[in-house]
Amino acid sequence: MIHDQAEMSDLWYAPVPRRPVGYLHPSRMTAGRFAATACAAARPGHARTGLAARLREHAGRNRCVLTASGRAALELAVRQTGAAEVVMSTFNCPAVADAVLAAGARPVLVDLDHVEGPAFTSVDLDGRAVVLTNALGLDEWRAHAERIEALGGRVVLDLAQASVALRVLRRFRDAACPIVLSFGEGKQLGGLGGGALLTSAQHTSASLVGAGGLRRGGEMAPLRRAVVERIVAHAPGVVRAAVQRGQSRTPGWSYTKADHLPTEAGQVTQGEPSRWEVASAAALLRTASTVADEAALTHERVRSAAAELTTCQPVAADPDFGPGVELVFRRPGQRFLFARALAERGVPSTWNYYPLHRLAPYGAFAAGSMAGADSLWPRVLTVAKQPQPRLTTQLLVEAMVAADRSVREQEAGRD
Repeated sequence: MIHDQAEMSDLWYAPVPRRPVGYLHPSRMTAGRFAATACAAARPGHARTGLAARLREHAGRNRCVLTASGRAALELAVRQTGAAEVVMSTFNCPAVADAVLAAGARPVLVDLDHVEGPAFTSVDLDGRAVVLTNALGLDEWRAHAERIEALGGRVVLDLAQASVALRVLRRFRDAACPIVLSFGEGKQLGGLGGGALLTSAQHTSASLVGAGGLRRGGEMAPLRRAVVERIVAHAPGVVRAAVQRGQSRTPGWSYTKADHLPTEAGQVTQGEPSRWEVASAAALLRTASTVADEAALTHERVRSAAAELTTCQPVAADPDFGPGVELVFRRPGQRFLFARALAERGVPSTWNYYPLHRLAPYGAFAAGSMAGADSLWPRVLTVAKQPQPRLTTQLLVEAMVAADRSVREQEAGRD
């Protein structure tokens, strides 16, 4: 897809710290959790049964189908609804649209506002499924589910970006909708991969997951990576800096998202999760609520402090529904300057959103004007909030205040 020069500059990734103080997706694979994962992997059947039972219990669902990924779980959920068309926000991960397409349904993309959320009711919902993904950490269930159901829509709740804390699942015990979870790398659980569909529908069949049983190929690689990342995060600064330099020289490294925008819809991996993916999810779930509590506390403190910033404002998000604190800048161009100032202090940041209606595989599915998303996407930045050494709330707030001042000074110098 061709972009003009101004838009190309908005596609620059947030600079990474040369000497990281923290990480966007810190590994949770401590020595104790590694041992628990190894023990669970030695009894894969027991780990699978225990993980599914615990998720079912807290979500109030009759069935838990463990899948190769959150994307595969979402495909099953869409198939379960039987809907031919699925409404979803254009502010989304391509994997969500890929799962809808894999289920044989047609995505219907709607606009998004960072205050009001997705414009679900801008289209006809009768007989359609609606996927709630909590974009920008907004609680789409609380804001939209009742109205969607009143208009004849069937809700699918995708919690792939949410904390897999048991208290989060308990919120939806009385909600008669399928719930999709993801245990992939970079998710809030911090697992190695895999996903789950929680449902009470009787016709959901495990055979839909696909044949082949447990996946074996390369299943140890994510575990080794998680262990190494944990060690590096606790290493001296010179080690962290050397690792960062090495990563910037690896194939595929890029400073712009333009190099990574999809040109065709992705495939959905079928089958079941590997024994190591199940084992890590089972082990990490034991402490997920504690980690979520710490992240939520950081979220609220940072959001409170960020209210004093002049170049951006935090989104009024639910702390449990996003992996970071989302900031919205007053105008394009400020995001990159702010991120660069944060990186100079060792603080990581990122931006995840490029509206699906602007991508070649999904542009044909846009429904109406997307003015809100078009205005919003160049102005959103995510700041890490997950518990980790060194990246304290005080350090994070101080870095944000300094970055805010730096942006104002640079803009004043250009005037």
